[in-house]
Amino acid sequence: MKLKTRKFPYPYKCGLAICSDIDNAASVKSFKSLMDYFNSARPTPHGDGLNMEVGNSFWFFSNSSKKQLSYFNKLSNKETQLATIIRNLWKSGHLDTLHSWGNFDLGGFSRKYAEKSLNELNKHGVKIPVWVNHGIGFNHQKIGDYPNMFGDDPTSSNYHLDLTLKSGCEYFWVGKSTHIIGQNCKKNLFSLSKSALQWMFKKTKYRYAKMPVYDLKNDLATPTKLRDGNVVWEFVRFINPWGGAGILDINEFTEQIKPGIINRLIKNEGYMIIYTHFNENVKNDLPEVLIKHLHHLKNRSDKKQVLIATTSRLLKYWEVSQYVTYEVIRNKKKIEIIIDKNLTGPTGSKNLDLDHLQGLTFYLNTNQQCIIKFDDAQISTKLNPPDETGKTSISIPWRKLDYYN
Repeated sequence: MKLKTRKFPYPYKCGLAICSDIDNAASVKSFKSLMDYFNSARPTPHGDGLNMEVGNSFWFFSNSSKKQLSYFNKLSNKETQLATIIRNLWKSGHLDTLHSWGNFDLGGFSRKYAEKSLNELNKHGVKIPVWVNHGIGFNHQKIGDYPNMFGDDPTSSNYHLDLTLKSGCEYFWVGKSTHIIGQNCKKNLFSLSKSALQWMFKKTKYRYAKMPVYDLKNDLATPTKLRDGNVVWEFVRFINPWGGAGILDINEFTEQIKPGIINRLIKNEGYMIIYTHFNENVKNDLPEVLIKHLHHLKNRSDKKQVLIATTSRLLKYWEVSQYVTYEVIRNKKKIEIIIDKNLTGPTGSKNLDLDHLQGLTFYLNTNQQCIIKFDDAQISTKLNPPDETGKTSISIPWRKLDYYN
């Protein structure tokens, strides 16, 4: 017996992650205050916290002509003021993205910096699920088979992918972005016309491009074989629906989350990971229009229309809902769904734990009692009333990350 999994946790209509690069972050104070504002309910310099779930990224090192935030002071072993904040956000799960091992705009990356960083992660028992290329200057540590990207080339002195995988990275952004609101979304006039437009530009304007350009399919992530033979998930990030991007700072972030885009994402029923630098150009007061847009987003989240999650959690939910395997045992009294601990997909096999199953929802075609088992134990579930399809379902509850920084 086979059951159909719901695209999103009940009763959500779409999924959204805000994926911010650490470039040009204004200050340690603004970094912390903005994370507090997004993720807590307590008073902050920007107003009462929104109590959503928004992640962030970090660097271990920095070799730049500009002042940048990093875990270690420049290329030394000395911790910065930010290091304690970073460790707290590692523990809570809100700092889930490695924006490359460091900012090496002036060059100087070598494998030893990846080794030092991995040792620090291991010392604190931390795994970082997401890698995002930092793409300017002499950052030759970038991953991907494009010019001046050598992080996955085992013949290069900049090779580090084996260490990056040991750090826990499963999902990689090599530079592909999109202007379609919602990936793996419904095929409607809006999404199809945007897809056609991107197809035309890729075949004309970007025909000879040597840098990463969006895929012709509108998938959130695709399996990609890298130069050392490893196969990983490569995901795409959303810029805006109209074209080119500027510096993607806090002001452009205001436009990226305006109500029309969020409402369209709900209608398109897609996944979306926003590409931003929301810590860049942060002043004492956030733009009023940004606060207005954030409250609209929170309202849609509170109404359980938009599932807001960190980048890694959204990608993990997408992956698990696509490739989970299970056995259904049915007798006169009840139905048992027994979930396999092994997840096998295009990037290989992985072991699941209970947290990875959060939000997983199965449609039911019976009024019989239903339970879900994992790792030889019955787990907590919730029986849902009919959704827009008219079908009832059973869910493993989705829990927002606890924020305690």
